[in-house]
Amino acid sequence: MKKRAIGKTVFLVLLALILLALLGYTAGLLYPRGARAGDNSGLGDWMGRLDGKLRLSEINIPGTHDSATQYIFPAYFLRDQDTGVQEQLENGYRYLDVRVALDKDGKELKLIHAFGTCRRGAALWSKALSYDDFCDAALAFLDTHPGETVIFCVKPESSGDDPAAVRALIEARAALEPDKWYTDNTIPTLDEARGRIVLCRRYDGALGLDFDWADQGDPSVLENPVEAHAMGETESLFVQDRYHYAVADKWQAVRFTLENCRAGADAFSLNFLSTAQGKLPHPLAFAREMNALFADEKLEKGGHYGIILFDFASAELARQVVESNA
Repeated sequence: MKKRAIGKTVFLVLLALILLALLGYTAGLLYPRGARAGDNSGLGDWMGRLDGKLRLSEINIPGTHDSATQYIFPAYFLRDQDTGVQEQLENGYRYLDVRVALDKDGKELKLIHAFGTCRRGAALWSKALSYDDFCDAALAFLDTHPGETVIFCVKPESSGDDPAAVRALIEARAALEPDKWYTDNTIPTLDEARGRIVLCRRYDGALGLDFDWADQGDPSVLENPVEAHAMGETESLFVQDRYHYAVADKWQAVRFTLENCRAGADAFSLNFLSTAQGKLPHPLAFAREMNALFADEKLEKGGHYGIILFDFASAELARQVVESNA
């Protein structure tokens, strides 16, 4: 009888936890906003006001890390954004970090982060967010904002997938609307990229800018946290993506990269604010601290800062980067 009572108690506790998770997930209670929505006026068309002869690498561009994770479960560990792609674009973000994996049939790409599947909505029954969904949203934005461009940095996230199959699906999507994609492995001017998705790839392939930099998950704190990656014969990529640093160390890495940014006509710079130290990280907690530190940072008008990427990205943070352009 005692064993039966214990078993019943355990069952009821597990049932209660499942019901709470279901209710919280369905109602969106597990998805708090990282910051207030903010004023995004003027941010939908900010690139349209820039000189089209500038190369994209010469422009200070706000970006989002793990861009598709607005609705992912378990959100506590895996969620890095509280807005969807449409709102991110309207808020001024032009670099999107896109993590893909094959679906169960191997015929379509879905968006994931680590072991979690990104979904279209908060409800448990929401369908997986697909790569095509993301492409459609970006192209719809560009149709109404033709002076802008959107940079896709696409990374296959599942080590169990066939790389050739993933690459084929990415390339097939670009081939559907070739005039809407920029897929050369050389840095375009803004005029060359306007109205188009610029494909950057973190995988071996023939199409797109080669952004396949080495992983920076080592938590060792380095005096120089930036690593260089060659893009073709004459261009470069400089990346600070130390994602296992404590907040104080991460902020020093971000500031080092701001102060020593090597972005220019022949080089992109990526400077990630995202970090999540520990075995059971909570990205929102880290983002609140990192974003508050960045909000107090004074970017020089006309300074060179490259692409700056945020977790829980707000319109205010994007404006801070956008307004640093000359």
